[in-house]
This record gives sequence, structure tokens and C-alpha cells, in this order.
Amino acid sequence: MQVLESVEASEIVEASGIPVALRAVHAKERMDDLVQRFADAFIQAGLHVPPGKEQPQLASGAVMLTAIDGHRGITYTVIFQPRPDHTTLLYLGEANHALRRDPAAAGDFAPMPPNANQVLRVNGEGSRTLAFHVPLSGAEVDAFYVDALKRAGWRLEEGETSFYVRPGEELRVVHEPGEANQRAVVLVYRSGRSVVPPEPGPGPAVVR
Repeated sequence: MQVLESVEASEIVEASGIPVALRAVHAKERMDDLVQRFADAFIQAGLHVPPGKEQPQLASGAVMLTAIDGHRGITYTVIFQPRPDHTTLLYLGEANHALRRDPAAAGDFAPMPPNANQVLRVNGEGSRTLAFHVPLSGAEVDAFYVDALKRAGWRLEEGETSFYVRPGEELRVVHEPGEANQRAVVLVYRSGRSVVPPEPGPGPAVVR
């Protein structure tokens, strides 16, 4: 593979309690050639490669390929994204399932509405993501978080409708229609933010 550019994540993230090492690569070859090359390499390494119908399908023309090392409890996933210039972006992940821990053990940074399902938690340095589906409308999701976050000390940033802050923290709530009349919701939390207090108004007039 002819690598044009490569970026390796400086941290290990957690996805549903599983530590994952990430890397992004920009390769010169076309996507179809790379998919076959990776599949062959995985098989030659003695890994189990599920058949195509069992591999997740992605939008935007991207292809996902996953291989499994059952002895070590590690999965290798490559997402191939074709580029207009016929080069390919690859996102490579190595997930160590043997080191999995309960993703809820440390507690969530925000509550979820009742009946939330398909929950995914991703933890990284300075940021955490909570994604799920819930049988609510968009307005009901917004109403739930306006109330729940206000009670937890969050406030909407001025001029925003889904971006909440409290001293040293920020939280964004986004959602869109999902499958089977459900709403797909994603919460992104970041720490280390310093909320600047508003400028003080003019003081009392001094009478001389």
C-alpha cells in the first residue's frame, strides 16, 4: 500500500467499554483494490473474516471490513472511504475485547430518557460520547434535556438551542429521525472548558 499520509491517534478511546486504538491513512490505491488486499492479508494471518453479507454496510460509498482474532479477543476494523481523485481514506481500529469493562461503571455524564436502547458509550481523553435510540419525537427529546440538564446545573449557551455549559464543561445534544419511529440521539461531553462570565454592567453613578 502506498501511503500518502498517516495520522495515529494519541490516545486509546473506549467504545462500549472496549479500548480501541485508532489510525487514519490516506492511500494512493483505489478502494476496491485495498479492500481485497486487506481481506487477503487478514485471512493469511489466520483471522476470521465474516462473509460480505455479515459485514456492516455504510453510506456515502464507504466500505467496512472486520476481521476477528478469536484467540486473543481482538477485532480489526477498516473503513474505506473513496476520494474523488481515486485515492482512498482508511480508518483503522484495533479493539481489545479481552480488556472490556462495564461501560456504565463510572456513571454517565447525563441521564437518558426512559426506554433508551442501542446504547453506545465512547470515552476519550477530555471528551465522552453517549449515543442511543429512544421512542420519542424531537420535541420530546429537547424537552427532556431542557429539564434534566437545568436541574443538573447546566444552562443553554446564549443563542444556542442544543449546546449546554456549566463552569469547565460543555455538552451538546443532537438528534435525528431513526428507524422504527425512534429518535437517534447523540450527546457529546467535553471537560476543560472555561466559561467566561458576562461583562459586568455599569456601576452606580457617583455624585460629586
